[in-house]
Amino acid sequence: MRLKRFKIITSIIGFMMITGSAMAQDVSSQASSFPSDSRFAYVEIFRVLSESTDGQAANVRVQELSEQKVAEIEAKNAEMEERITSLDTQLEEQQLRLQQGQNVMSAEARLNLQREISRLQIEAQRTSQDSQAEMERFTQDAEAEVQALQQQLQIEFQQKLGPVLDQIALDKQLAFIFSAGEGGLIWADQALNITQELIDTLNQIEAGTP
Repeated sequence: MRLKRFKIITSIIGFMMITGSAMAQDVSSQASSFPSDSRFAYVEIFRVLSESTDGQAANVRVQELSEQKVAEIEAKNAEMEERITSLDTQLEEQQLRLQQGQNVMSAEARLNLQREISRLQIEAQRTSQDSQAEMERFTQDAEAEVQALQQQLQIEFQQKLGPVLDQIALDKQLAFIFSAGEGGLIWADQALNITQELIDTLNQIEAGTP
């Protein structure tokens, strides 16, 4: 008997899974001056998350926790498999002993050995089932812990992002700031892209510089 192998997928923050859309084309290098009379702007959130100091640090934290949990799951799985392998070995030894001693054993000895084999079979099956259930719980707990960290970092990032967006909107007298790459914005003038300004501002705040 062998345990089904369990693993968790090493992931990054859920809101960092944005792959972008047509807006995600290589436009960051196209520098344009923001029109002073515009009341609208947009941000490429996927770039903010991947290029800002905060976003990169959050990604590292989730990666590290995910790798730690994967290692813990693999160690737990190895421990369970070792326990089951030991029972399998004992069972095989007793079955071989019965096979080889069929003609020389007394009826009582043979009956006792058959009982021992039955006991080992039941114990091995039960241990395998219990270990499987335990591994499922262990894996679910690990995944929940990673997801909890993701959610915590999402909240922390949004708390930092909100005031910066408010200040940029105030400075530029904007009425709307749209998010590119989420299906709601199909096309926009690159001059309205304030992503780099947002990244730079977040990084300055993180570095403690004005």
